[in-house]
Amino acid sequence: MTEISRRVTLAWIAAVSTGGFAAGSSKAAESGSPASWSNAALPPVTGPGYGHDPDLKAAAVPWPLTLNPHQRAILRLAADLMLPADARSPSGGTLPLDAFLDEWISAPYPLQQQDRALIMPGLAWLDAETGRRSGQDFVSASDAQRRAVFDAIAFRDRIAPGYEQAAQFFARLRALMLAGYYSLPQGMADIGYLGNKPLADDYPGPTPEAMAHLNASLIKLGLKPFNPG
Repeated sequence: MTEISRRVTLAWIAAVSTGGFAAGSSKAAESGSPASWSNAALPPVTGPGYGHDPDLKAAAVPWPLTLNPHQRAILRLAADLMLPADARSPSGGTLPLDAFLDEWISAPYPLQQQDRALIMPGLAWLDAETGRRSGQDFVSASDAQRRAVFDAIAFRDRIAPGYEQAAQFFARLRALMLAGYYSLPQGMADIGYLGNKPLADDYPGPTPEAMAHLNASLIKLGLKPFNPG
């Protein structure tokens, strides 16, 4: 597994959106009642935050991480299913998205704690539901068995009764995974993002293609084209 510093995982937090993604079709949920969703109270996060005047040069992150190795393993497998490898990019499970999620839900802030209350029982539900179907937990199950569980909660228009809360968990987890993935160099390369690169010399100005695009847009708006000369 790729290692990454905790300070880098914190840089992803600003990129995380609150929306989910849903489209396509799904197999019907397997017969039988789904595993129950636990609403038991979670141990409180008591670590300190950064406060109002953080030391940006400090290497330490003030709050402890809270996920155990098994939960991190679930996240890596989930990342592989949500973001499989292709000819251009590695799978999500080979990147440290589990570290990002651990950092995120361990942070002592309202949004992160709201996600913690959904992600933590959601990980337990994945184990319980996979066990109900196959007799094994999510990590020990086969790829096909894990996919069957995800098929029951991945598509908004195909959620069977009893799976609604698990579907909310899946949507939020997927949004966090996507935000982390496309904030990494590998994800940026996948979408062709060219920013965040220092220039050795003075800024050369926009390319002719960029200027042509800008002026075409200005003309459509009834505005005068830009002439840098």
